[in-house]
Amino acid sequence: MHIRQARGDNLRLYQSFELHPGPGLNLVLGPNAAGKTTLLEGLYLLGRARSFRTSDAAELLGRQGPGWSLFAEVQTDQQRDRLGVGWNGGEQEQRVNGEKARAATLPKTLPLQLIDPVGHRLVEEGPGYRRSYLDWGVFHVEPLFYGAWQRYQRCLKQRNQALRQNLPDLAVNAWNEELSTSAHEVTDARRRHAEALSGHLGAWVEQLLGVADTRIEFQQGWSADSDYRSLLSEQLSQHRRVSSTTQGPHRAELKLWLAGHRAKGRVSRGQQKLLVAALVLAQCAILIAAGKPAPVILIDDFSAELSSAYQQRFAEALMAYPGQIFITAFELPAALQNVDARMFHVEHGKLKATEQDSVGYE
Repeated sequence: MHIRQARGDNLRLYQSFELHPGPGLNLVLGPNAAGKTTLLEGLYLLGRARSFRTSDAAELLGRQGPGWSLFAEVQTDQQRDRLGVGWNGGEQEQRVNGEKARAATLPKTLPLQLIDPVGHRLVEEGPGYRRSYLDWGVFHVEPLFYGAWQRYQRCLKQRNQALRQNLPDLAVNAWNEELSTSAHEVTDARRRHAEALSGHLGAWVEQLLGVADTRIEFQQGWSADSDYRSLLSEQLSQHRRVSSTTQGPHRAELKLWLAGHRAKGRVSRGQQKLLVAALVLAQCAILIAAGKPAPVILIDDFSAELSSAYQQRFAEALMAYPGQIFITAFELPAALQNVDARMFHVEHGKLKATEQDSVGYE
């Protein structure tokens, strides 16, 4: 699967852009504040229905009108799909093949992953980042997961509201059965994916970081020895004190261990970046093994935080990837010299293909 073409209008500093990438490696070069990251942001929006830089759609607005829009044509072995995302001062709208679509439809049509300079948050910051990472993979390989996750979120919201309003026990416990059923469905799917990650991650970490001992520890968000429905009843008094359900899949965690130590707080920024790359590549490998298209990978600022040796390892891993990749950099990194790639240059919000753009794609 790959993006055949993409275009955008009035997106940040771009009045408009049109991109015709190759199916493999695509390099986007240019100086600071030229629009490289915005280009990846536009592609990310088309695959995730949200930005990785802001939660406010108005912040993406350029100077050419009241709204912005994005379009892409995506090719798989079986079909070609047209995706659109736009905002015109109201709610953001998504379209697939000309029809209005829910935000969750875009990831199914264009699965993509991002590795950027703030990707260290996946390793260093709170468990919410790691839950989001885990759930992206589960969403793509477990067909029933998204429905179970939605049911869990809905029931959790209703139970917490009953707790905040100090309603009688009967009203609070009325949500326990469905909350428990969906909690176990969500957790079982997450656990299967974490186990699959354990089978793939070690090889990527060894290739990128040279560390042989890698371990993933999945914590489900409540005691593994407890039935969730029973726990909800047993902990009701505690939940009333804090007006919140304090255990459950919304508290799940994915801990990463390297050479017998927690990765959090022990690895450098460069190592964090390569660990995130290993996590992304391992997750993509799971999707490919499940018969899914290889996700598109977006890499912002390839060289940031990486020594030349680490850049070389990263480049070698990417060259073996069977899917489409977009990489931004200030200038062509030495590790990516003489590779088959389509190349683009960005400056002052102007995107153009360079003379080398046909290398490897004739």
